[in-house]
Amino acid sequence: MTAAKQEIETRVDALSQAVEGNEFVAAVERLADGMSPDERVALQEVLLERAADEDELQQAVRRRFAERGWTRRTLARLEGLWRDDRADAIAAAIQAGPDGETSLAEELELLRENPGRGAVVLDELSRNADERVRAWVPGAAAEILGDGGSRLILSLTRDRNPEVRDAAVSAIVGLDSKASRLVLPDLRRRLHSDSAAERIAAMRALADAGDASSVALIDERAATGELPEERQAARSAAAALRAKGA
Repeated sequence: MTAAKQEIETRVDALSQAVEGNEFVAAVERLADGMSPDERVALQEVLLERAADEDELQQAVRRRFAERGWTRRTLARLEGLWRDDRADAIAAAIQAGPDGETSLAEELELLRENPGRGAVVLDELSRNADERVRAWVPGAAAEILGDGGSRLILSLTRDRNPEVRDAAVSAIVGLDSKASRLVLPDLRRRLHSDSAAERIAAMRALADAGDASSVALIDERAATGELPEERQAARSAAAALRAKGA
C-alpha cells in the first residue's frame, strides 16, 4: 500500500467516526476537491473497500451508525463526484467491435499494471447501460483481480441480461474459488430453463465446477433434451463429472 493511500484511509476513517449521513458526504466532497486525479482514484478505492467490509466497519462504529447499508447509500450519493476516463475508453472500444480491439488490448494492459485502479474501473463498467460492456467485465475482473474480483463478478450473476449472467457464472467457476459454490444452486435451476441455450450453458458450467449433485439432472437432459446439441452437451457434461469422480 502506498503512503498516499494509507493517509487517505486514515482520513476517511476519521471522517466516518466524526460525522454521518449528508455531513459525511459533504466532508468527502471537500476532501476530494483538494486532490489530484491519482489521489481521487485512491480515495474511490478506499470507499469501495470500506463498502466491501461494511459489516466489519459497522461493528466498529455501531454506536454512530445503527442502520445497515449506510456505506452503500453514501457511495451512491458520492458516485457523481468523479468518473474514471479509462472506463469510458474501454466501453467505447468494446462498442466499436473489431475496430476497437487494439485500443481494448492497450486499456486492458493498463489495468493489469494497476489492479487497484482496475478494480475501480471495472466496478464502474459493471453498471454500464450497454450489456456488451457488462458482459466483458467478469472475464476481465477474473484475470486482473483473481479471487479479489469475486464480489464484483457475483453481483453480475444477477444481471438482467442472460449473456451477462452467463459470463459472470463462467468467470466465477473459472476462478476455482469458494465463491463458485454460491452459484451452483442457480445453475441447477437453469437446467429447467425454457431456453435450450441457457440449459446447455448451465450444464457446461456445472461440469466445470465438478458439481456431483447435478449428475442425475444432467443425465435426464441427455435422454430428454429437445435438441440434439442439448443431448450431446448433457452427455459430455455427465462424462466430465464422472471423470472427476462425481
